[in-house]
Amino acid sequence: MASVLNGWTGSAYLFLHSDSTSLCNQYDARKPAIYKTLWDSLLETSRNSATSLEILKVLKSDPHLILHLKFNGEDNCLRFLQYYRDRKIHEHIREQLSRCLGIESLQVFMELKVDSKKLDMFLDEEEKCLNCIYSFKPSYVKDEELLQLERNFLNLSLGSSCQSQNSTSPVSSSGYSSQTSAPLPLRSLSYEPGTFQFQGQDYVDQALNCEHQQEFARLVGQSWKKVGRALKKTCRALEDPAIDNLAYEYDKEGLYEQAYQLLRRFMDCEGKKATLKRLIDALVECGLTGIAEKLLSNQDI
Repeated sequence: MASVLNGWTGSAYLFLHSDSTSLCNQYDARKPAIYKTLWDSLLETSRNSATSLEILKVLKSDPHLILHLKFNGEDNCLRFLQYYRDRKIHEHIREQLSRCLGIESLQVFMELKVDSKKLDMFLDEEEKCLNCIYSFKPSYVKDEELLQLERNFLNLSLGSSCQSQNSTSPVSSSGYSSQTSAPLPLRSLSYEPGTFQFQGQDYVDQALNCEHQQEFARLVGQSWKKVGRALKKTCRALEDPAIDNLAYEYDKEGLYEQAYQLLRRFMDCEGKKATLKRLIDALVECGLTGIAEKLLSNQDI
């Protein structure tokens, strides 16, 4: 089977809900604790390797809490499917969530989907499941907030490990040494609107929208890759392999669609932080000032 080194990746959505409690409300109220419970549970199916199975996003559609999972390596994906088919994942997540929420006999129902396909319907057909997951490539990377949560968990784990070597260190009721350094603060994902200067004039900054996408795609032509490489300096979703994949995937559709999808990926990954100023800065860096001028020509000053 293909390995991670051979570039096998795919994704699927894991839907979770419970009749005992709203997992969406619990996640809103206790995000770090709930996320750590889910993260730890899934790590066990990937032999504690955070690189073989990732949670890219956590979505909410009450009553469902939805995990967008990315699988790196066919073997890793197959192992997950086998654990899931044998209901080991179901039981482990149920036990961990029950302990975390303090709800005895908590029931957790799960469903694995790729788009509208319910993989639960044909879990015995491993090759078919693998092909479905492989065909579903995520268009963005892991949420920065989730990355920061995982860093905090690792920092706490390392801190606890170090403190356990000192038997005189007091331990708090949470199970962590009181001398363990506090978790790093989560970086705010909100964006406060402001202004920026271009050619001596002030422009209102804003999140990119569909009109920006269309105008950019119409104007940029063959330079879209150059702009993508300028944007990648602050956007992990646009590393060179991603840009090359866009060029290959939308080759038949032409330059307009390639440029459009580039900005789509940037916007999907960065959300409200995918701003007009960042695009204008990338265009100026690439010497495409004329395109920047045209994009700004209809903007509020």
